Parts: sequence; C-alpha cells; structure tokens
Amino acid sequence: MIKSNKKLLFIATSSFNVRQNNTLNLLKKNFSIKFNPTGKKLSENQLLSYAKNATHIVAGTEKYNLTVINKLKKLKYIFRLGSGTENLDIKNLKLKKIKFQSSTISLEKAVGELIIGLVLSNLRKICRHDHDMKNKRWIKSMGNLLYGKYFGIIGYGKIGKYLSKLVKSFGAKTIISDIKKFKNINQRSLSYLLLKSDIVSINANFNSSTILNKKNLDRLKKNCILINTSRAELIDYDYLYKILKKNRIHSAALDVFNKEPYYGKFSKLDNVILTPHIGSYAKEVRDLMEKEAIEKIIKNL
Repeated sequence: MIKSNKKLLFIATSSFNVRQNNTLNLLKKNFSIKFNPTGKKLSENQLLSYAKNATHIVAGTEKYNLTVINKLKKLKYIFRLGSGTENLDIKNLKLKKIKFQSSTISLEKAVGELIIGLVLSNLRKICRHDHDMKNKRWIKSMGNLLYGKYFGIIGYGKIGKYLSKLVKSFGAKTIISDIKKFKNINQRSLSYLLLKSDIVSINANFNSSTILNKKNLDRLKKNCILINTSRAELIDYDYLYKILKKNRIHSAALDVFNKEPYYGKFSKLDNVILTPHIGSYAKEVRDLMEKEAIEKIIKNL
C-alpha cells in the first residue's frame, strides 16, 4: 500500500536496472516506487492504469497526449529517459504546469555501433550463416565489403556525425543530407543521397512527416541496404515491406516499429534483420541515463 506521506514515482520504461543505480535508494526516502510490470512499451490504457496516482514519471516512448495528461491528475514531473520528446505533448504539459526534462547523456556511441553492426551483418550475411550452421548446413554465401561503399546518412545530428566517423574508418564514402546547413560539410539533396548510396541510415527525429515515403523508397538502388534505428514513422513500412519482398533492394535492418513489441510481417522476410529497439541499450550508456534520471528527480523535489 502506498504511504500517504510519500509521492508516487512510476517508472514507465520497459526496463530499469535498479541494481546498478545505488542512488535509487535515495528516492525511497521521498517516494513509493512502482515499475512497469509488462516489460514492454505501455499502451495508453496501461499507462493510465499503472500511473494513475503518480506524481512523478520516468517516461519511455509511450504517448503522453492531452487525454493522458488530463487523466493523470496528480502528475507534477516527467523525466523522458532516452532520445527525443515527440511522444510528449509539451504544449499541454506547460499549460498544466507539469515540469519535464529529458536525458542529456549522449547516445551516439551506442546507436552508431549498433548501426555498423547491422550493416556488417547484412553485408557479410552473418545472421544467415549462423542460422545455417545451427541447423547443420555448411553453406557459404558470398558477402560484400563496407570498404569503398557510398554510405548515405540522413540526419547529421550527434548520431549522424559519429556514424560518419565510424564509416570513414572502414574506408567507405559518406553522403550527408540534412534539412539544416552545416559549415564545412558537403551536404547533398535527399534525392541524390538515395540514388547514389549503397547503404542508407536514417538518423532523424520525427516531426510529423515521413521522410522515406513511396516516392523516396523507389529512388533506392537495387543493391541498397536500409537501416532504421530512429523512428518507425520516418519510413513507409508498408511499402518498404513490398519492395523487400520483391527483392527490389538488397536488405534492411529495423530497430524501431510503429507498434512494439513487434511480431509482424517483416518477421517472415529473410532479407531483414530485426532488433527490439536496442539503439541506446548498451550497459555503459543506460547506467548513465538512469543515474541522471534519479538525480534530476531528487533535485526537482
């Protein structure tokens, strides 16, 4: 039972490594703490049920729209654990005088390394070879090098910049496209990037527009590998599925989905690698993010 003299902190993220965060004990002096019991991204109804009496929330990617904000009547503070705040209705949070903050811990190393891992897995068919050998099939499938390839990076924020450094260390050539203009960077149009690149990684925030719509997906080269570790809404996934099924492009790797957990139609394709939204899910980064969340909550009591 929640003690009346304590505030309620609801940790909505699908996981939170309390053993690594000794500072969590400091919260217990002022809060009753409730965790997401599903281990998954919460639906609106689940969020309203579990966070009903919460005064403070550590948020993941679940939606905090006007309906949710109005029904969480005791809510005073949200800390968004992770990258991006598009799941928060910031305008109405301000109107309701609900304070919000988000992670300042840099994610580019974790996300950048995952992208390289997904690219190499696709190029050298690592997952396919692993599957074959575990099923007692000794079959060698010819792969390709990353060296010498044109690597298109859509979005040149922290992740895009770090990814560019990693890519160049493999001897690949980068093509950069961003709606912002950067000094001393040779930026190209999105259409040029899509037509020229052997590999395309999308590293942008979602701002209500689908960047890789049907028209832009049709610009991809036949041998192209497409990587998405940012937001599912940035790509027309229905059309992407169609061109992958027809082998119109080489392959894809997807870490984000419109509905999570994801068990949909991409699971049936051999030319797609799927990961369960693990872009920033590296222990070193996650520990720092969770520690920051706790410290910010304590500071804002």
